[in-house]
Amino acid sequence: MSSTRTTLPLVHSGKIRELYALPDDQLLLLATDNVSAYDHVLPTPIPGKGAVLTQLTTWWLTQLGDIMPNHLVSTDVPPDVAGRALVVEKLDMIPVECVVRGYLAGSAWTQYSQSGTVAGLNVPQGLQRGERLERPIFTPAVKAPQGSHDENITFGQLVDMVGEQTALELRRASLRLYVRAERVAREHGLVLVDTKFEFGRRADGTLVLADEVLTPDSSRYWAADSYAPGTEMPSLDKQQLRDWITNDSGWGPDSGQPAPELPDEVVTNLSQTYAGTYERLTGTQVVPSAPLDTPEEAEPVAETPGEFVQPVAETAAKDVQPVAETPEVEQWTFIVDVMLREDIPDAQGAAISETLKQLGHEGFSVRQGKRFEVVLDGELTQERVDEVRKAAEELLVNTEVEDFEVSLAHDDFDDDDDFDDDFDDDHHDHADHEHHDHEHHDHEHDDHEHEMPADQAEDVASAEASDAENTGGQGE
Repeated sequence: MSSTRTTLPLVHSGKIRELYALPDDQLLLLATDNVSAYDHVLPTPIPGKGAVLTQLTTWWLTQLGDIMPNHLVSTDVPPDVAGRALVVEKLDMIPVECVVRGYLAGSAWTQYSQSGTVAGLNVPQGLQRGERLERPIFTPAVKAPQGSHDENITFGQLVDMVGEQTALELRRASLRLYVRAERVAREHGLVLVDTKFEFGRRADGTLVLADEVLTPDSSRYWAADSYAPGTEMPSLDKQQLRDWITNDSGWGPDSGQPAPELPDEVVTNLSQTYAGTYERLTGTQVVPSAPLDTPEEAEPVAETPGEFVQPVAETAAKDVQPVAETPEVEQWTFIVDVMLREDIPDAQGAAISETLKQLGHEGFSVRQGKRFEVVLDGELTQERVDEVRKAAEELLVNTEVEDFEVSLAHDDFDDDDDFDDDFDDDHHDHADHEHHDHEHHDHEHDDHEHEMPADQAEDVASAEASDAENTGGQGE
């Protein structure tokens, strides 16, 4: 149903959020108190929910701002929607939900218990419900019209939709964001089990994080102090609504019948859960926002959502550029720098630290890393570059490695070689992770889809490690 809350022109009305046109290619993004499950909007709003979604998204964008650009322009909005609305950039949205899973929960557990795999990935046997996966898994889905189920797709299908370069960018960005967010959540006493991200592009092609971010609507959270694999852990998110629908409502989402009103107890519990998750993460209470008046019917203005939610075929075509001609060099040298986790004994680093102290250099703490050279024979193509990244990821994304960086030796390329930019911009990896079941769609995925590229994971690890060392976790 299209609706309007302000005098601004309505651009798009979704299940939870509404978009209004602003000058200068900006939009007002407003979160209602609506709640949805299994792709249906329930008729009973959840008091305070829109404020939590908006304010928690704002908080998370602060934590993730050094990883990649986001769409937030300002929190200065009209008083009648303050606390539940943001001024954001108008973007060409990529119509894909980028889901990252890190634990055997929800549909991941269902898949594993039935087939021994998760999203098409063979994982160790004998894992328990709720157990952490060795690596986070990227499992995209295509957004469906309201009332229809989103379609889970493989990475290969994603490549066909948006082009290989965009697909790689989405996977890298999603995993980098998840790794950072998992660490921050843990530092605040929560387990980020899984989540979904959405992205758009600016006119210049820049990939931008958009929509809601790491909210109880789009993420699954557990309390870290009660984490116990093998048990049914209480959810600190929308999962309790799904549980009520499945176990107690008597309503089937695919029955064709209208969704039922929610009991007062369910409404109260959801409202308190959302506010509690916000408080645990931010250390503050959510700022109440004014209730929304019952909207009048309105038609979206003509210019969008066509401009806001566009197919990305043209973008994909631009992304897949032919690789520049390589210099006439038969061998290419890649440098792989590796840093193990801080809690792994480092005798040589400790010895160097002590030697520096004896030499009069106080306050120095040295950790030993390792450097490897990988020589690649033959023509340097984008496929070969990606193969090096994939090989590094397969070897080094594990529980002992904190961070690694893959770079092309500078003696091996000309100043105008595009591959140098690839490695300067995309190069960090990390072993920490966790994840969520956004609207909790089951995601299917082939083996190619699970591969975490080294450049993407490296970016996450580098940003996250730097964040942890410098601030002990992002502030509010």
